[in-house]
Amino acid sequence: MQQTVIYHLIGAPGVGKYTIGRELAALAGARLVDNHSIANVLFNLLDGDGVKPLPKEVWPRYAAVRRVVLETITNVSPAHMSFIFTNYLRGEDESERAAFRDVAAVAEARGSLFVPVVLTCDSEELMNRIGTDSRRERLKLIDPAEGRRLNEGPQFVSGHPNQLDLDVTHLPPADSAQRIVDWAANLSVGSRG
Repeated sequence: MQQTVIYHLIGAPGVGKYTIGRELAALAGARLVDNHSIANVLFNLLDGDGVKPLPKEVWPRYAAVRRVVLETITNVSPAHMSFIFTNYLRGEDESERAAFRDVAAVAEARGSLFVPVVLTCDSEELMNRIGTDSRRERLKLIDPAEGRRLNEGPQFVSGHPNQLDLDVTHLPPADSAQRIVDWAANLSVGSRG
């Protein structure tokens, strides 16, 4: 049986996690579990517009929904399936580091190769991406000032030996996905991480 992979795409809002994740899903035959596929279960119940802050009470509920998704993948999903997770994590607090460890733990429990990918993008290019109608429709952040602030703030560093750092400023999504698949293929030769 071919080794399964848990990909974890991490980057600022607008960097292209969802777009690259869709390309990666098609290329690798993996299921995309975009952070908004989890969050929008709740965001659809709120009066969000992609600019004004969400009520702080939503985040513990998001964590509860996320836990159920992770437990389902760990304990119910077929063993032959690979998955792609997306998140914006800075790693500045314990809850963000725990979110990363939770995805790594799913990979370990499933016997899958864990491949964290930190996506970066020049702030000027990110500004071109962040205010699109497709982001608005998916209830994503569309405020350019906040997007710039997050993109120029601290970036996530996992320290995981399988981590790929990928600047996607000028890299088309399909090429980004191919680089991720190639990276995972090279890792699977000598490491399960």
